[in-house]
Amino acid sequence: MPLIASLTGLLGIEAQSLLQRTRESAIIYAAIALFAAISLIFLLVALNAALLPWVGPIWAPLIIAAAALVIAAVLFIVLKVQMAARRREELQRRREAETNSLITGATVAAIPELLRSPLVRDVGLPLAIYAAALLFSPRKARGRRD
Repeated sequence: MPLIASLTGLLGIEAQSLLQRTRESAIIYAAIALFAAISLIFLLVALNAALLPWVGPIWAPLIIAAAALVIAAVLFIVLKVQMAARRREELQRRREAETNSLITGATVAAIPELLRSPLVRDVGLPLAIYAAALLFSPRKARGRRD
């Protein structure tokens, strides 16, 4: 813990103020959640009271419970779809990173073999350096074509 405190001191982060803000935020969010839950409970009680004369004392709570169950199922399905999409994106990023690593490794492994050729060494290498300079130079330095 002293190491973390010294590192945060070096970075200019005051750990105490950060901890205090986190505690205050947690208290505020807990209070908001508590009052939202109370509000939801009273809304459900009012809905039950409104449904009682129409459908009776047995069916009113069952209708409310069924509606809540349908909403929970829809939210569960949406969550599963989002998680699957996120998982697909992560797999795609991993595949791209692996492909880039393989290409880079193959290129680095092939460089000594290519540099043995006089044509590549005398013509290809200067062209590759020039192309890299053009590719990585800022746009302002490049000539504009209007």
